[in-house]
Amino acid sequence: MARGSADLTRERLLGAAHDLFVERAGRVASVSEICARAEVNVAMVKYCFGSKDGLLDALLERVLQRLTGEFERLSHAPLDPTAKLRRHVAEIVRNYVRYPYVNRLMTERLLSAEPDAVDRISASFAIPARDWYAVLLREGRERDGWREMDPTLFFFTVVGVCEFLFSARPLLERAFDAKLDDALLERFTAHVTELVVAGMQPAPAAEQEPAEPRAPSPAR
Repeated sequence: MARGSADLTRERLLGAAHDLFVERAGRVASVSEICARAEVNVAMVKYCFGSKDGLLDALLERVLQRLTGEFERLSHAPLDPTAKLRRHVAEIVRNYVRYPYVNRLMTERLLSAEPDAVDRISASFAIPARDWYAVLLREGRERDGWREMDPTLFFFTVVGVCEFLFSARPLLERAFDAKLDDALLERFTAHVTELVVAGMQPAPAAEQEPAEPRAPSPAR
């Protein structure tokens, strides 16, 4: 197969996989279903990606690179640290809507404990995100007096608090009889944003560690 034709087939397979996963709210699709949607022979998955796992890895890598690109764009936006943080949290929620399969794919690859898979996710997403947080947290401390935060723990906290609504969607819909619609997403975005932003503010004086008590002066 010619290089141009192979690249086109590769794009069609990635696009078909994305479309199916979005339609199914992140649930898996078979190779035959992906190929039928892409209108290509099943053998092309092996030719273009080596295996279904290779196809899913390529799809995940593409999404994570797009998410990392948002860090770069936001870092150059003419916004103060708090406004950047608010916009960033809203982007995370929006991306879980745009890519409802990303958490499942990433979790599966991380749980596989394959060093190459973990290294790819680290290089394409986790480390750039943590480094971006480190800069933002420093700017927030210097400009707005944010409290000291570990950027690595902040990465896991922010991503985790945004993610669970989507990974536990069946629980939301069945246990709480709630629908993940635009209205709920708007409320959730505002809720999470306020939690994160409020958590960055300096602790009230009453909550700060008390000074060491002074020993009483000796009686004269």
